[in-house]
Amino acid sequence: MNGITEKAVLALSVLFFISIPSAGAVENPSHPSELNLSARQKAGFLLARKQYEEALQVYKSLLKKESEDGSLFRGLVKAYDGAGKLNEAENFIKDYLSAHPGSSAGQYGLGYFYYLRGDDSRAQARFEEAVRLRAGNALAWNNLGASLSRTKSYTLAVEKVKEAIRLDSSNPMYYNNLQRIYRELGSAGLFIADYNRYVKEGPRLVAQGYGRLIATTMRQEAFQHYSQGSLDSAIRKFREIVVIFEETGYRAGLVSVFFGLAVLHEEKGDEEMAQKYFKDVLSINPNHLQAREKVK
Repeated sequence: MNGITEKAVLALSVLFFISIPSAGAVENPSHPSELNLSARQKAGFLLARKQYEEALQVYKSLLKKESEDGSLFRGLVKAYDGAGKLNEAENFIKDYLSAHPGSSAGQYGLGYFYYLRGDDSRAQARFEEAVRLRAGNALAWNNLGASLSRTKSYTLAVEKVKEAIRLDSSNPMYYNNLQRIYRELGSAGLFIADYNRYVKEGPRLVAQGYGRLIATTMRQEAFQHYSQGSLDSAIRKFREIVVIFEETGYRAGLVSVFFGLAVLHEEKGDEEMAQKYFKDVLSINPNHLQAREKVK
């Protein structure tokens, strides 16, 4: 390719972003207080921005009202860690558990503290207590699996993470963790085998979770092909992603993939195929402004 055209820049951006951001997504806002964020969203925003001290205060405030949400404890511990005060998290959570001795979320938070500190024995004990108190604590099951994998107990680790996926099938973190464990086990192909089984037997939401992660790897491969000037190879990878999203019924993902294929064909000079894929986009999302502008 000779230089980077405007179309190429667009294609590159599409290759990077297959999934559609949520309607509430905001890029690089400078004043979160002006965005009408909920307290929970503000805490996550501050954590992502590495404003750890501010995030800590919001998480602490939230935990006074929503004690059985493990994600708040996870955020709290990460904020302590980011602020260089990880050891203070232990005292805070232990004080909390003294006042709330039956808290599964609190036990998870203490386990997550030990996990970040590398103390897998204590972490596993807390995660096990968390799921004993509330069997539906998916975060605790997932982290128990992550900790077990660090101690080479891979079979048990897979079992625990799969329980997290069963309980909360829409959380991509659990699929990432499972894939990593399979790789550490030296059996990366088991992830594909799981995917094929769920495609055939369901549940569909689980098949989508596996499929979206597999598609992420394909997206990265497509980008590599594109950056090397091989449009045909990038297009082949995108078509493989189409198969995965069609198999799993992930129509929202198909919008972005079809648009990517349209742009790549346009870059290639194949206007007929570009138009086909732009129309495919509109068949799913008639309000897609960029596709509407492209259709002749």
